[in-house]
Amino acid sequence: MREIYRLIRQLGVTSKYKGYYFLAEAVKLSVEMQGRPIKITKDIYPILARKYKSTPSNVEHNIRTLVNICWINHKEDLELIAGCSMEDKPTNSEFIDILAYYLNKTEEMSK
Repeated sequence: MREIYRLIRQLGVTSKYKGYYFLAEAVKLSVEMQGRPIKITKDIYPILARKYKSTPSNVEHNIRTLVNICWINHKEDLELIAGCSMEDKPTNSEFIDILAYYLNKTEEMSK
């Protein structure tokens, strides 16, 4: 989890945002589920909502807020992590996938 938190903070997001922990857990789940299709609204949001005593729509909204913050304030860093330039702001699912893929890639390179 430490690497996930470091990566999220690199994009300008701190724990003052409600979605900080939602995003970190979503990335963790995505990394763990790598290799199989993931439906974020069915596989991730409900799990996080139960864990944090919230609702799936609240989880989605709070993660979307973080995506907006990263897009506005740290687009260049996000593009470096994604490995490509991006015309449009990523969806929550795309954002989580970008972070999970980056973490998997850097982990493989360190082995």
